[in-house]
Amino acid sequence: MRKRTSNDEPYWAPLPRQRFTPTQTLTIVIRHLIPLIGLFFYDGSAGQFLILSVFNIAFTIACIGTLGIAVSTRQENGPSPNIADEIVAWLLLLTIGIVVSLVLTTMFGWVIAIFVAATPEGLFTAALAWSVLAIVVFAAPGLFQQYRSDLRSGMSEEQRKQRDQPNVLVHVLCAGLIFMLSGYINDFGRHGLLIAAVIVTALFIFRDLRPDLMRELTRPKTRPPGS
Repeated sequence: MRKRTSNDEPYWAPLPRQRFTPTQTLTIVIRHLIPLIGLFFYDGSAGQFLILSVFNIAFTIACIGTLGIAVSTRQENGPSPNIADEIVAWLLLLTIGIVVSLVLTTMFGWVIAIFVAATPEGLFTAALAWSVLAIVVFAAPGLFQQYRSDLRSGMSEEQRKQRDQPNVLVHVLCAGLIFMLSGYINDFGRHGLLIAAVIVTALFIFRDLRPDLMRELTRPKTRPPGS
């Protein structure tokens, strides 16, 4: 058996752990609890939980892309001349992320949307709209900190792509999980639905707090030749 060298891929090792500020950690947890709170305390439906879960995934993917473009642009153009311009640029960035999120939600969740629209409550409800708004509001501070952190880090565009692209793939896989769950969730009953929602929420919180471990699901596990 050939001895491993420093150039071999450490197929078993997790990627570097991403460090979050307390604000980022809190916003990650809260935004994922919003669909669950609606289900437990506001008599939300399974369809609403699924749609909000898809939106959460879409919003994360959209923000990864828009933040990456914004950081690259700022690195090329230099720092903003004043705080007002910085705030306007951030609000514009967040608006673009919301629009892209709605498009991705339609792409990933159109089948679920049809299912929800056929229920007595319908698809477009005030509770759903307020939940979407709450997700965006609670996510915004953590995203802004990530934006500022990426600017200070000095990471190149290629380095940020290497960090973010596996995360996008993990989120796409999670969207597939929600899609598959939508085909069976009506058979769970109310108690089964609540248990499934807690498990899915816990998985998504763990995914976002420990992306280094979740990314291992999409990283090649090829053993070095001769090992």
